[in-house]
Amino acid sequence: MSLNEQKFELLCQGDSRLLKINATRGELFRVEAGSMVAMTPTFELKVKAGSIGKMFGRVMSGESALLQEYRATSDGEILLAPTGSGDITKVELDGSKQYRISNGNFLACTEGITLEAKAKVKGIFGSGEGIFGLRTVGKGTLFVNSCGSIHKINLNIGEEYIVDSTHLVLWENEMEFSTELAGGGLASSFLSGEGFVARFRGPGQIWIQTRKPIVVASNG
Repeated sequence: MSLNEQKFELLCQGDSRLLKINATRGELFRVEAGSMVAMTPTFELKVKAGSIGKMFGRVMSGESALLQEYRATSDGEILLAPTGSGDITKVELDGSKQYRISNGNFLACTEGITLEAKAKVKGIFGSGEGIFGLRTVGKGTLFVNSCGSIHKINLNIGEEYIVDSTHLVLWENEMEFSTELAGGGLASSFLSGEGFVARFRGPGQIWIQTRKPIVVASNG
């Protein structure tokens, strides 16, 4: 088992995943508000609100307006879980690329990663960007949660792929993409049961979730 695997453990199975972080003194972890399940009494908690603009951007991206920072005052552990049912996936960022996290899918990250609200709405009905999300900056370990399982799609240069916007979890920030109505118009999209979709063009990687949060919530 590698040092990274020893530090981060994914416990339980299926849609009841639990993230265990084995922290050493001085380490800091950024965590989505409300995700802490249990911990040893070895952490200092600091709530980061940021400016009004940053708070608004986080809310529009589906995240809490408040970001929590846990710093280990000595060796210990902390258990984290999504606020709803779902899986957890670990993604290692080497700093060479930025990523976008969509619709409340952020769970936690190490200190070397910062999160910026990234929301452009000019492309809701066509070209450009129309999906609210957080942009990652920096190097470290990122954890995202999902509704259902997470599946990764690799696109080659020029290859296109269409994803229902409610199934998006994470994607490379530099990928070309546009947002559009699935059926080409409001009436046909409504009748088809689909809404907005994102059309991506490679190269790049996309992580999607196998269930729609709205559908799962309505059946709860």
